Amino acid sequence: MFPPDPNQRPSQTGHPFPRDPSDPASIEEPSGPPTHDEAPAIRGLFKRVVIGIGVMLVLIVVVRLLAPHVGFLNETWQKVRTGDPVWLIVAVVLEGFSFAGYVLVFNATARRAGLRLPRFTSWRIVLAGVAATRLLATAGAGGIASTTFALRRHGLDARHAAATVAAQIAIIYVWFILLIAVTGLALFVAGHGHNAITIVPAGIAVLILVVAGLGRPLLRRLADSTSEREGRVARVLASIPATLDDGVHTVSTVVRERDPAILGGALWWLADAAVLWAACHAFGASPNMLDICMAYLIGQVANLLPIPGGLGVEAGLLGMLVAFGVPGGVAILASLTQRLVSTWLPALPGAVALAAIGRPSPDAEVVPVDDDHRPHGPSPAPA
Repeated sequence: MFPPDPNQRPSQTGHPFPRDPSDPASIEEPSGPPTHDEAPAIRGLFKRVVIGIGVMLVLIVVVRLLAPHVGFLNETWQKVRTGDPVWLIVAVVLEGFSFAGYVLVFNATARRAGLRLPRFTSWRIVLAGVAATRLLATAGAGGIASTTFALRRHGLDARHAAATVAAQIAIIYVWFILLIAVTGLALFVAGHGHNAITIVPAGIAVLILVVAGLGRPLLRRLADSTSEREGRVARVLASIPATLDDGVHTVSTVVRERDPAILGGALWWLADAAVLWAACHAFGASPNMLDICMAYLIGQVANLLPIPGGLGVEAGLLGMLVAFGVPGGVAILASLTQRLVSTWLPALPGAVALAAIGRPSPDAEVVPVDDDHRPHGPSPAPA
């Protein structure tokens, strides 16, 4: 945790983050709890999560009832029943490590914004955000909304809540892209898999990282040029490049300072990929871990499809497992098991956490922090 800087004084307005009056993006804004329009949005999000869980439960019951009467389903069901329970338990434990990695990143970025949270509260917010992301599968929009709402309820203003979430996403997805690049290159050198699923995705990932690194000055200039314009639309447009710039800045800062919490981003992806690897072992296959890792990473791109419950990811995982040589029957069981462990097992506590997302922890604390250790988010558009 970052201790308060003894030489840093709160602003005269009482806000824990000092503002530069000459900076157009530093206009003071009202702080406090979110507006009355945000609570109904979270309630609507929770309803969609509950509906998604209900639909999947109905599908599971239907499959179970049909299994004895359909040859393919019956064979698959028998394999599920004979899966190695030790490997399935290993998969559940690995998923716990995956969530622990995300909590590390969440706590690190929250501390940089001056927000200190109890460990239980951090887990609750992360569970709610991940549940909203995975169950709604709208490119992470549900998780962004719920996490931002929770940060505001715990004392951060809209500006720093948005910047903190942007920093979390940047750390998580820089690791995602970096892992695709490293894994794809390793598989290409080892001669595993077709070029289309090894070196080509690796090359695209490297290109994205280069563009993100070189494009930061452009983002800042674009943010500065639009921030001086009047009107709500202009302010909203200015906040987009500025928030992206904040994310890149935070990633470079934690790397430069060798903050071990950044490794949580790698743990989040690798442990979740290892769940798929354990699921394959549970049903009798012993695939190469690098193959599984690449199949998992490329399969996750299907999460961009707006399909409730992340069913697009299941299809993506299945296709990539088969492409890397995993037998079709095992691929089906492994992909379904991975989604069961990573999505539906945390769904119930995640939905409960999402329902309680608006309840701030009495032990949360917003403290002054060094200006270099916090994200510099854009000012929100005036109401």
